[in-house]
Amino acid sequence: MKRGRENSGFTLVELLIAMAISGVIIMAVLSWQLSSTDASIRSNALVQSLSELNDLTGYVGDRVRSAHAIRLDGFTVNSATASNAGKCDSTTPCLGILVLDEKYDSSTGNTEKVWKRIIYRMEKRSDWSSTDANKTKNDWADKDENKIMILREYRSTCKVGEVSCDPIAFKEGFSTLPAFSNMQPSLVADFLTSTDQAGTAIVPFAKTGSAVELKFQYKQPVQGKATYLPRTGPYTLTVQARNAN
Repeated sequence: MKRGRENSGFTLVELLIAMAISGVIIMAVLSWQLSSTDASIRSNALVQSLSELNDLTGYVGDRVRSAHAIRLDGFTVNSATASNAGKCDSTTPCLGILVLDEKYDSSTGNTEKVWKRIIYRMEKRSDWSSTDANKTKNDWADKDENKIMILREYRSTCKVGEVSCDPIAFKEGFSTLPAFSNMQPSLVADFLTSTDQAGTAIVPFAKTGSAVELKFQYKQPVQGKATYLPRTGPYTLTVQARNAN
């Protein structure tokens, strides 16, 4: 008696075809998942970097707004210890500001006044000492060809009323000193780039009258690929120094 077609199993050819189709479907699903993951990682990196850039420009911008004097060049910073002999030039741009912080003490009824010299300096990440506890190890970022920079803040203070503080000399010296020494450094930002996507040099600090233009852009390896953030070009903010001429 002959068996009906409906009772027969799959042939070897049919099984191979089914496996091939399943393989194509699985590869398509995996590819979609990997693409989605990559897009999610890049999107998260973009959001985080934009938030950090907003904080960075806001932080520096607030200081500029209250500045009584501004300098961009013609001086050095901690030249005995800083990289590149502490110079402020096109390779390591600087923004120097003089600010007055006033704090009212309700317990005494007095207002404490502190003059501050603050200098922001862009420095090559590759010159940053590996022994610094603030430095995150990243061999890619330390390669000179990737042009990664850090932003440091150098600060010295003069508290009005203290014997060691001569407010007039402190203020006048800010505009004339060729070298600032014994300033306390701190890290403000990492993974900044000195050139944009087109290879054009980024000028982080520019001054026109009492207006200061801040310009920053991040460059980081995301999923093994160098990524500029923002993708359209440097984040730019123009700030008016209300107390400076």
